[in-house]
Amino acid sequence: MSLPPIRHLEAFMAVAQARSFRVASERMGLSQPALSQNIALLENSLGVTLFTRSTRSVRLTADGAGLQERLAPLLPALRDAIEVTRRRADSNKTLQVGILASAAVKYLPEALVRFRANHPDVVVSVRDGSADHLFDMVHQGKLDLAVASFLPHDDKDVHFSKIIADPFRAVFRRDHPLAGKGAVSWSELLDYDFIGANAGSGTRYAVDEAMKSRNIAVRTVMEFGHYSAVAGMVEAEMGVSALPRMNCPPPGDPLLCSVELIDPPVFRDLGILTNSRDGGITHYARLFHDEVVHAASVLTAGLEKS
Repeated sequence: MSLPPIRHLEAFMAVAQARSFRVASERMGLSQPALSQNIALLENSLGVTLFTRSTRSVRLTADGAGLQERLAPLLPALRDAIEVTRRRADSNKTLQVGILASAAVKYLPEALVRFRANHPDVVVSVRDGSADHLFDMVHQGKLDLAVASFLPHDDKDVHFSKIIADPFRAVFRRDHPLAGKGAVSWSELLDYDFIGANAGSGTRYAVDEAMKSRNIAVRTVMEFGHYSAVAGMVEAEMGVSALPRMNCPPPGDPLLCSVELIDPPVFRDLGILTNSRDGGITHYARLFHDEVVHAASVLTAGLEKS
Protein backbone atom coordinates (compact mmCIF):
# COMPACT_ATOMS: atom_id res chain seq x y z
CA MET A 1 0.00 0.00 0.00
CA SER A 2 1.39 3.40 -0.93
CA LEU A 3 1.86 6.11 1.70
CA PRO A 4 -0.49 9.12 1.78
CA PRO A 5 0.93 12.43 0.46
CA ILE A 6 2.80 14.48 3.06
CA ARG A 7 0.39 17.42 2.61
CA HIS A 8 -2.46 15.20 3.80
CA LEU A 9 -0.52 14.17 6.89
CA GLU A 10 0.44 17.78 7.61
CA ALA A 11 -3.20 18.83 7.29
CA PHE A 12 -4.23 16.11 9.73
CA MET A 13 -1.63 17.14 12.31
CA ALA A 14 -2.58 20.80 12.00
CA VAL A 15 -6.26 20.05 12.71
CA ALA A 16 -5.38 17.55 15.46
CA GLN A 17 -3.26 20.12 17.25
CA ALA A 18 -5.60 23.09 16.74
CA ARG A 19 -8.86 21.18 17.21
CA SER A 20 -10.23 23.65 14.70
CA PHE A 21 -10.42 23.63 10.92
CA ARG A 22 -10.44 27.44 10.84
CA VAL A 23 -7.30 27.82 12.97
CA ALA A 24 -5.51 24.99 11.15
CA SER A 25 -6.32 26.47 7.74
CA GLU A 26 -4.91 29.84 8.84
CA ARG A 27 -1.71 28.23 10.14
CA MET A 28 -1.21 26.28 6.91
CA GLY A 29 -2.19 29.11 4.59
CA LEU A 30 -4.98 27.03 3.04
CA SER A 31 -8.64 27.71 2.53
CA GLN A 32 -10.96 25.71 4.78
CA PRO A 33 -12.45 23.79 1.80
CA ALA A 34 -8.94 22.80 0.64
CA LEU A 35 -8.02 21.70 4.16
CA SER A 36 -11.23 19.70 4.49
CA GLN A 37 -10.54 18.01 1.16
CA ASN A 38 -7.05 16.95 2.33
CA ILE A 39 -8.55 15.42 5.47
CA ALA A 40 -11.27 13.65 3.47
CA LEU A 41 -8.70 12.20 1.05
CA LEU A 42 -6.58 10.96 3.96
CA GLU A 43 -9.60 9.32 5.61
CA ASN A 44 -10.53 7.65 2.33
CA SER A 45 -6.95 6.44 1.88
CA LEU A 46 -6.78 4.97 5.38
CA GLY A 47 -10.36 3.70 5.45
CA VAL A 48 -11.11 5.29 8.85
CA THR A 49 -12.74 8.41 10.30
CA LEU A 50 -10.19 10.62 12.01
CA PHE A 51 -12.37 13.39 13.42
CA THR A 52 -15.88 13.84 14.73
CA ARG A 53 -17.21 17.28 13.86
CA SER A 54 -19.94 19.43 15.29
CA THR A 55 -20.82 23.09 14.92
CA ARG A 56 -18.88 23.83 18.10
CA SER A 57 -15.96 21.37 18.22
CA VAL A 58 -13.65 19.02 16.40
CA ARG A 59 -12.57 15.89 18.24
CA LEU A 60 -10.19 13.06 17.37
CA THR A 61 -11.63 9.59 17.04
CA ALA A 62 -9.75 6.66 18.56
CA ASP A 63 -8.16 6.04 15.16
CA GLY A 64 -7.30 9.73 14.86
CA ALA A 65 -5.71 9.81 18.32
CA GLY A 66 -3.64 6.72 17.51
CA LEU A 67 -2.44 8.24 14.26
CA GLN A 68 -1.51 11.51 15.97
CA GLU A 69 0.48 9.70 18.64
CA ARG A 70 2.50 7.71 16.09
CA LEU A 71 2.86 10.52 13.57
CA ALA A 72 3.97 13.25 16.01
CA PRO A 73 7.65 12.22 16.19
CA LEU A 74 7.84 11.05 12.59
CA LEU A 75 6.57 14.05 10.64
CA PRO A 76 9.21 16.52 11.95
CA ALA A 77 11.95 13.98 11.17
CA LEU A 78 10.57 13.56 7.66
CA ARG A 79 10.47 17.34 7.13
CA ASP A 80 14.04 17.59 8.39
CA ALA A 81 15.24 14.84 6.04
CA ILE A 82 13.62 16.56 3.06
CA GLU A 83 15.02 19.97 4.03
CA VAL A 84 18.55 18.62 4.48
CA THR A 85 18.37 16.92 1.09
CA ARG A 86 17.15 20.13 -0.55
CA ARG A 87 19.93 22.17 1.07
CA ARG A 88 22.52 19.69 -0.16
CA ALA A 89 21.11 19.89 -3.68
CA ASP A 90 21.10 23.70 -3.58
CA SER A 91 24.72 23.79 -2.38
CA ASN A 92 25.92 21.35 -5.06
CA LYS A 93 24.61 22.87 -8.26
CA THR A 94 27.52 21.70 -10.37
CA LEU A 95 27.83 19.24 -13.21
CA GLN A 96 31.04 17.66 -14.47
CA VAL A 97 30.65 16.42 -18.06
CA GLY A 98 33.09 14.55 -20.29
CA ILE A 99 32.74 14.00 -24.00
CA LEU A 100 34.63 12.58 -26.95
CA ALA A 101 36.19 15.35 -29.01
CA SER A 102 34.71 13.70 -32.11
CA ALA A 103 31.20 13.95 -30.65
CA ALA A 104 31.48 17.34 -28.92
CA VAL A 105 30.43 19.54 -31.84
CA LYS A 106 27.60 17.20 -32.78
CA TYR A 107 26.00 16.65 -29.37
CA LEU A 108 27.21 19.23 -26.91
CA PRO A 109 25.94 22.60 -28.22
CA GLU A 110 22.24 21.75 -28.35
CA ALA A 111 22.31 19.76 -25.09
CA LEU A 112 24.14 22.57 -23.27
CA VAL A 113 21.92 25.34 -24.62
CA ARG A 114 18.76 23.51 -23.55
CA PHE A 115 20.17 22.53 -20.15
CA ARG A 116 21.42 26.03 -19.32
CA ALA A 117 18.13 27.58 -20.40
CA ASN A 118 16.24 25.31 -17.99
CA HIS A 119 18.84 25.35 -15.16
CA PRO A 120 20.74 28.67 -15.34
CA ASP A 121 22.02 28.39 -11.76
CA VAL A 122 23.90 25.12 -12.38
CA VAL A 123 27.61 25.49 -13.15
CA VAL A 124 28.57 23.07 -15.96
CA SER A 125 32.19 22.07 -16.51
CA VAL A 126 33.09 20.21 -19.72
CA ARG A 127 36.25 18.38 -20.74
CA ASP A 128 37.05 16.15 -23.68
CA GLY A 129 39.06 12.97 -23.82
CA SER A 130 39.47 9.56 -25.39
CA ALA A 131 36.98 6.81 -24.62
CA ASP A 132 39.32 4.94 -22.25
CA HIS A 133 40.12 8.15 -20.38
CA LEU A 134 36.43 9.03 -20.01
CA PHE A 135 35.61 5.55 -18.69
CA ASP A 136 38.36 5.98 -16.08
CA MET A 137 37.16 9.45 -15.06
CA VAL A 138 33.57 8.31 -14.56
CA HIS A 139 34.77 5.22 -12.65
CA GLN A 140 36.84 7.43 -10.35
CA GLY A 141 33.93 9.79 -9.72
CA LYS A 142 35.68 12.75 -11.37
CA LEU A 143 32.86 13.12 -13.92
CA ASP A 144 29.12 13.00 -13.30
CA LEU A 145 28.58 11.59 -16.78
CA ALA A 146 30.29 11.36 -20.15
CA VAL A 147 29.41 10.77 -23.78
CA ALA A 148 31.76 8.14 -25.16
CA SER A 149 32.02 5.20 -27.52
CA PHE A 150 31.72 1.69 -26.16
CA LEU A 151 34.67 -0.12 -24.61
CA PRO A 152 34.67 -3.28 -22.44
CA HIS A 153 34.34 -2.10 -18.84
CA ASP A 154 33.61 -5.09 -16.62
CA ASP A 155 36.40 -3.98 -14.27
CA LYS A 156 34.89 -0.49 -13.75
CA ASP A 157 31.88 0.86 -11.85
CA VAL A 158 30.46 2.37 -15.02
CA HIS A 159 27.10 1.97 -16.71
CA PHE A 160 27.00 2.41 -20.51
CA SER A 161 23.65 3.42 -22.02
CA LYS A 162 23.72 3.32 -25.84
CA ILE A 163 22.14 6.27 -27.62
CA ILE A 164 23.23 5.73 -31.23
CA ALA A 165 24.89 3.11 -33.44
CA ASP A 166 26.93 5.10 -35.95
CA PRO A 167 27.91 3.17 -39.12
CA PHE A 168 31.44 3.36 -40.50
CA ARG A 169 31.99 4.68 -44.01
CA ALA A 170 35.05 4.44 -46.23
CA VAL A 171 36.88 7.75 -46.64
CA PHE A 172 39.28 8.61 -49.46
CA ARG A 173 40.08 11.32 -51.96
CA ARG A 174 37.63 12.00 -54.78
CA ASP A 175 40.31 10.98 -57.29
CA HIS A 176 40.91 7.61 -55.59
CA PRO A 177 40.16 4.44 -57.62
CA LEU A 178 37.41 3.43 -55.17
CA ALA A 179 35.66 6.81 -55.26
CA GLY A 180 33.29 5.87 -58.07
CA LYS A 181 31.79 2.88 -56.26
CA GLY A 182 28.47 3.04 -54.41
CA ALA A 183 29.72 0.72 -51.67
CA VAL A 184 33.10 -0.70 -50.69
CA SER A 185 33.94 -3.85 -48.74
CA TRP A 186 36.44 -3.79 -45.90
CA SER A 187 38.70 -6.16 -47.81
CA GLU A 188 38.77 -3.76 -50.75
CA LEU A 189 39.49 -0.77 -48.51
CA LEU A 190 42.26 -2.54 -46.59
CA ASP A 191 44.13 -3.35 -49.80
CA TYR A 192 45.32 0.26 -49.51
CA ASP A 193 47.42 1.94 -46.82
CA PHE A 194 45.02 2.38 -43.93
CA ILE A 195 45.00 5.33 -41.53
CA GLY A 196 43.40 4.24 -38.26
CA ALA A 197 42.46 5.37 -34.78
CA ASN A 198 44.60 5.13 -31.68
CA ALA A 199 44.39 2.13 -29.37
CA GLY A 200 42.05 2.81 -26.45
CA SER A 201 39.45 4.49 -28.62
CA GLY A 202 35.98 3.14 -29.25
CA THR A 203 36.57 3.51 -32.98
CA ARG A 204 39.63 1.28 -32.84
CA TYR A 205 37.85 -1.27 -30.66
CA ALA A 206 34.82 -1.50 -32.99
CA VAL A 207 36.98 -1.98 -36.10
CA ASP A 208 39.35 -4.48 -34.48
CA GLU A 209 36.52 -6.63 -33.12
CA ALA A 210 34.66 -6.68 -36.44
CA MET A 211 37.73 -7.53 -38.47
CA LYS A 212 38.79 -10.21 -35.99
CA SER A 213 35.40 -11.90 -36.39
CA ARG A 214 36.01 -12.12 -40.18
CA ASN A 215 39.73 -12.94 -39.96
CA ILE A 216 40.53 -9.77 -41.90
CA ALA A 217 43.97 -8.35 -41.17
CA VAL A 218 44.22 -4.62 -40.52
CA ARG A 219 47.58 -3.04 -41.33
CA THR A 220 47.66 0.59 -40.28
CA VAL A 221 50.36 2.92 -41.57
CA MET A 222 49.34 5.78 -39.24
CA GLU A 223 47.22 6.13 -36.11
CA PHE A 224 45.66 9.31 -34.73
CA GLY A 225 43.42 10.37 -31.88
CA HIS A 226 41.54 13.07 -33.77
CA TYR A 227 39.54 12.68 -36.95
CA SER A 228 40.78 16.01 -38.29
CA ALA A 229 44.30 14.52 -38.38
CA VAL A 230 42.99 11.42 -40.17
CA ALA A 231 41.23 13.60 -42.76
CA GLY A 232 44.37 15.66 -43.22
CA MET A 233 46.47 12.60 -43.95
CA VAL A 234 43.90 11.25 -46.40
CA GLU A 235 43.85 14.62 -48.17
CA ALA A 236 47.65 14.45 -48.40
CA GLU A 237 47.34 11.07 -50.19
CA MET A 238 48.91 9.17 -47.29
CA GLY A 239 46.22 6.48 -47.43
CA VAL A 240 42.52 5.74 -46.90
CA SER A 241 40.44 5.47 -43.74
CA ALA A 242 37.13 4.46 -42.23
CA LEU A 243 35.23 6.90 -40.04
CA PRO A 244 31.89 6.89 -38.20
CA ARG A 245 29.27 8.59 -40.34
CA MET A 246 28.94 11.65 -38.13
CA ASN A 247 32.65 12.37 -38.55
CA CYS A 248 32.86 11.84 -42.31
CA PRO A 249 33.58 14.73 -44.68
CA PRO A 250 30.40 16.52 -45.81
CA PRO A 251 28.98 15.79 -49.27
CA GLY A 252 30.28 19.11 -50.59
CA ASP A 253 33.91 18.56 -49.53
CA PRO A 254 36.08 19.42 -52.57
CA LEU A 255 38.78 16.81 -51.89
CA LEU A 256 37.32 13.97 -49.80
CA CYS A 257 34.30 11.70 -50.09
CA SER A 258 32.80 8.81 -48.16
CA VAL A 259 30.91 5.73 -49.31
CA GLU A 260 29.08 2.90 -47.59
CA LEU A 261 31.25 0.21 -46.03
CA ILE A 262 29.97 -3.37 -46.25
CA ASP A 263 30.98 -6.98 -45.67
CA PRO A 264 30.69 -6.56 -42.77
CA PRO A 265 28.77 -3.41 -41.78
CA VAL A 266 30.47 -2.01 -38.66
CA PHE A 267 29.06 0.42 -36.12
CA ARG A 268 30.55 2.58 -33.41
CA ASP A 269 28.20 2.52 -30.42
CA LEU A 270 27.98 5.88 -28.70
CA GLY A 271 26.43 6.14 -25.29
CA ILE A 272 26.26 7.89 -21.95
CA LEU A 273 28.54 6.79 -19.12
CA THR A 274 27.44 7.13 -15.52
CA ASN A 275 28.88 5.81 -12.28
CA SER A 276 27.11 2.67 -11.10
CA ARG A 277 28.45 3.07 -7.55
CA ASP A 278 27.38 5.40 -4.69
CA GLY A 279 23.73 5.63 -5.67
CA GLY A 280 24.34 6.07 -9.37
CA ILE A 281 23.44 9.12 -11.41
CA THR A 282 22.92 12.50 -9.72
CA HIS A 283 19.86 14.71 -10.18
CA TYR A 284 21.46 17.20 -12.58
CA ALA A 285 23.31 14.45 -14.40
CA ARG A 286 19.95 12.78 -15.06
CA LEU A 287 18.55 16.02 -16.46
CA PHE A 288 21.59 16.51 -18.71
CA HIS A 289 21.40 12.85 -19.73
CA ASP A 290 17.89 13.54 -21.07
CA GLU A 291 19.13 16.55 -23.05
CA VAL A 292 21.89 14.46 -24.67
CA VAL A 293 19.35 11.79 -25.62
CA HIS A 294 17.20 14.50 -27.23
CA ALA A 295 20.21 15.88 -29.14
CA ALA A 296 21.07 12.36 -30.31
CA SER A 297 17.56 11.82 -31.68
CA VAL A 298 17.74 15.11 -33.59
CA LEU A 299 21.19 14.27 -34.96
CA THR A 300 20.18 10.77 -36.00
CA ALA A 301 17.13 12.09 -37.84
CA GLY A 302 19.32 14.60 -39.68
CA LEU A 303 21.89 11.96 -40.68
CA GLU A 304 19.19 9.62 -41.95
CA LYS A 305 17.88 12.36 -44.26
CA SER A 306 21.32 13.28 -45.63
